[in-house]
Amino acid sequence: MAAPVGEGSTGEARATPLKSIPLAAWWVLALMTIDYALGMIDRNAVSVLKTTLKAEFGVGDSAYSLLVTAFMVPYAICYILCGRIVDRWGSRGPLTLFVLVWSGATIGAGLSRTFPELVAWRAVLGAAEAGLLPATLYALVNWFPRDRLATVYAIKNPLQTMGAILSPPLIAGLALAYGWRAGFIVPGITGIVFAVLWWFADRSPPQDRATLKAEAAVPRPGFTALIRNPLLWGVLLARLVSDPVWFFFQYWQAGYLQEQMGLSLADVGRILWIPPFLSVLLTFVTAAISDRLIARGWAPAKSRIRIMQATVILSPLIALIPFIDNVTIVMAIFATTYFMAFTWLAMSNILMADLFPKSQVGSAVGIISCVGTIGAAAFNAGVGTVIEGVGYVPVFSVLALVHPVALIIMWRFYSRRFD
Repeated sequence: MAAPVGEGSTGEARATPLKSIPLAAWWVLALMTIDYALGMIDRNAVSVLKTTLKAEFGVGDSAYSLLVTAFMVPYAICYILCGRIVDRWGSRGPLTLFVLVWSGATIGAGLSRTFPELVAWRAVLGAAEAGLLPATLYALVNWFPRDRLATVYAIKNPLQTMGAILSPPLIAGLALAYGWRAGFIVPGITGIVFAVLWWFADRSPPQDRATLKAEAAVPRPGFTALIRNPLLWGVLLARLVSDPVWFFFQYWQAGYLQEQMGLSLADVGRILWIPPFLSVLLTFVTAAISDRLIARGWAPAKSRIRIMQATVILSPLIALIPFIDNVTIVMAIFATTYFMAFTWLAMSNILMADLFPKSQVGSAVGIISCVGTIGAAAFNAGVGTVIEGVGYVPVFSVLALVHPVALIIMWRFYSRRFD
């Protein structure tokens, strides 16, 4: 079996200087983070407006689970398709199209007159947003050297996570000032503008020019070979188990604060930006540590895996949430959970660039994200019924266990290879 990409760099003592990266690459990075933030805002609109939408359409938590699942199922299914599209045509045209489609779907959601219409538009949104991650990771690999990916990813995270940070105050503010529909329509229109900017920015990336001839000379493994590669399966199974935490907290935390802790929509808009903001600061530190370990001689893949495993110590805190009445403490646990879940997502995606050649990165990211989202969709599809029947205690108890299980999976697949 061929050695994973990145292992050959284990002896590098110094990373590529940031000042040697062209200015155009930083412009592309800025645009991709803004597009990513806009996608997160579009995705999170139903989360912030959960209680409002339930009242508007006269539905309960079971129907809200359907709304969440309507996004997640096509999101999962289209990951692999979008990954293949990105591998074939790159990031410029595909990402432009993806952003245009999901922005249109967000506008459509804001114009919905019935709950089935809202569900349908959310499904279109999920299908289009599936292309965001493979395309942006492909663009990162093309515009930046591999030994700087974690650092660049960390630089991208603050703006990227601005979507999660801005969603509560922005969506709540628009809804309170102009009605809930504005919380969908305004971000959707903004996304169309940035799709046009991306088309003109993502041209002639330096890494693509530098590696085109070399990679053309190497036979491309097929999709079946990628699926059969054991290097993929550890991350794939770990994401299947752990992704429900990330998606649950995205879609249910605002409703939990309003319906279980008595906060208003204005309160949610005022404080719910804090957990993703704090998690960004912590994630930046862990990404810098990962790159520092590589500079000291660690294999890139080993540094990503160890960072992922180290964050699992935070997982048991999730089980305490339904027993705490203090909003500040609950928000602190939300922040640590965001940090842990986001670290797993970010590091596992970077890990694909470490383990596989550029021609397979989009497909690899698409596969693990597809499987992870399937696990999250299955969990979220039934969680509304559980909450209506027995409350939040069993839900948070299960969520506290999934990352430790994922840790065992990662250890089983990679401990011998990278120890």
